[in-house]
Amino acid sequence: MNPTVEMSQAELILQLAQTNVEQEKRLKTTELRLSALEEEIKKLSSKCIGNYGCSTMSSYIQRYKLPIYVSDISKLSNDAARLCRKRGYPVNKVNIERFGTINVYPDFILHELLDDYIRTTQRVNGSIMR
Repeated sequence: MNPTVEMSQAELILQLAQTNVEQEKRLKTTELRLSALEEEIKKLSSKCIGNYGCSTMSSYIQRYKLPIYVSDISKLSNDAARLCRKRGYPVNKVNIERFGTINVYPDFILHELLDDYIRTTQRVNGSIMR
């Protein structure tokens, strides 16, 4: 026989109230978890953007008129992606009609990487001297 049929009206109301309380607790827990996840997303997002912003390798080089050879951009991009992954920063992607999907890096990563590249690389008659 169905257990709800044997319950008195007061017992049924009590059971419904208990079920309602359990659902409210689960909802509150879910809302707290969602809030924590939103905060984590904000932290990760600000980790990338911060006060610096993000750029593609080419746009950063052009913006600051850096003496980087086009032939080195691909290797430097790979180095930037590796450095981002190592330090836990996201490597975002952007679709540029001319080139397709390319990576976007935090500017401070590009600054560090390209500063090191410029300091350690000298070009003499087309050959790289380190």
